Amino acid sequence: MIRLVLLLPLLLAGCTGTTGSEIVTFDAYAAGPEDAAGPGYTFTTSRGYTVSLDRLRLQIGGLYLNRSVPISGGQERSCYLPGIYVAEVTEGLLVDALQPRPQRFPARGSGTRDRALTGEVWLTGGRIDALSDPTVLLDTAGTVSRDGETFPFEAQFTISDNRRPAVVDPARPGASPLCLLRIVSPIPTDLTPSQDGSLLLRIDPRPLFANVDFEQLPLPPSPGAPRRFLDREEGQPSVALFAGLRSALGVYRFSSPP
Repeated sequence: MIRLVLLLPLLLAGCTGTTGSEIVTFDAYAAGPEDAAGPGYTFTTSRGYTVSLDRLRLQIGGLYLNRSVPISGGQERSCYLPGIYVAEVTEGLLVDALQPRPQRFPARGSGTRDRALTGEVWLTGGRIDALSDPTVLLDTAGTVSRDGETFPFEAQFTISDNRRPAVVDPARPGASPLCLLRIVSPIPTDLTPSQDGSLLLRIDPRPLFANVDFEQLPLPPSPGAPRRFLDREEGQPSVALFAGLRSALGVYRFSSPP
């Protein structure tokens, strides 16, 4: 796999000139928030909408931990953070983010015994640099209410040709690669991988919907049908939900439970 080929040298580099940097393997998991209990997970957003989720699934393509904290406004980067990756989970998992129970990734993660300060969540169903990826990365549905009005909604988001960034400077065609949209980073963390330990990613739906103005969703084709988010950068609700999906603060949290 291209991810393993690209990142393995970085992991090996982390073993040189450091203390306690032996290679380790660990189990990896993902889950919804601790207070979730399946369909019907309900919360109120800062805009005053009461949201009840019947479904929220995320396709996670990989997890990565880094020793470095990128400098705000620093140099333009490619699809990988500067610094040294100290842990990786390269096999994907479709996560039910309404379940608090940890769901195991299909293969163990690997890394070095070094302190990680930032993390990445890769949202992809295949290669991170694929020019086209039809995988549904966010699949959600539920109902929303405010001021006495209640209606159903649903969304299925992909990151493919529908979100390909425009080339602003023809002399720098790779300045906004599509893969950057598929990588949520840098997620603040502070943990050290350990042999036979565990890595847990918690996904919190509440900040995902925090800035969504549901009333601006397009009207449904027939009465009672759900209002649909658009799978493209158009309209406040769809833009805000996609921004939430890619937010490095609040939605995703790494931990290393015993």
